[in-house]
Amino acid sequence: MTEVLTVRLPPGLLSKVDRRAAQHGRPRSEYVRHLIEADAVKPVKTNPTRFASLHLKGRHAIGRGGGNASVRAALARRAYEKNR
Repeated sequence: MTEVLTVRLPPGLLSKVDRRAAQHGRPRSEYVRHLIEADAVKPVKTNPTRFASLHLKGRHAIGRGGGNASVRAALARRAYEKNR
């Protein structure tokens, strides 16, 4: 037996879903089910590497002046040290 899933959508989004379903020649429920099935079979992308700018974490306190200059300076120092 199939399970029932209830989703609350704003009227504007629901009308867009209905239009798209009609473009595909499917009823709303079949169209939404197809989207969920397509997303569920996609492999999850995992990035084994760290976030590239993790070394900059905590270098700038929010609300205390411009952070871009300190980040640029840190990146420049790091690039200089790497290329020596």
